[in-house]
Amino acid sequence: KFMNYQGLEIRQNIVFRDNTSTMKLEENGRMSAGKRTRHFDIKYFYITDLIKRKEITIKYCPTGSMWADYMTKPLVGKDFHTYRKNIMNVN
Repeated sequence: KFMNYQGLEIRQNIVFRDNTSTMKLEENGRMSAGKRTRHFDIKYFYITDLIKRKEITIKYCPTGSMWADYMTKPLVGKDFHTYRKNIMNVN
């Protein structure tokens, strides 16, 4: 909604995940929940609600392709140079 208030049209919100277990929990809601997932109520079941209302879509993205890793994890060597090249358009 923030982007809409800025005058930008959002056709589809896609959330990329590299963990298929969380994707199943988010898509199936309480049907996938067990005794150890009771503390997930707020975050994952809120996302389940957004999926049901078709406000977001969850898609799988392999860990090696997650561009957010560049911002959140210490990367060295080849991974660092690959992410830097893609994000900053540097050769």
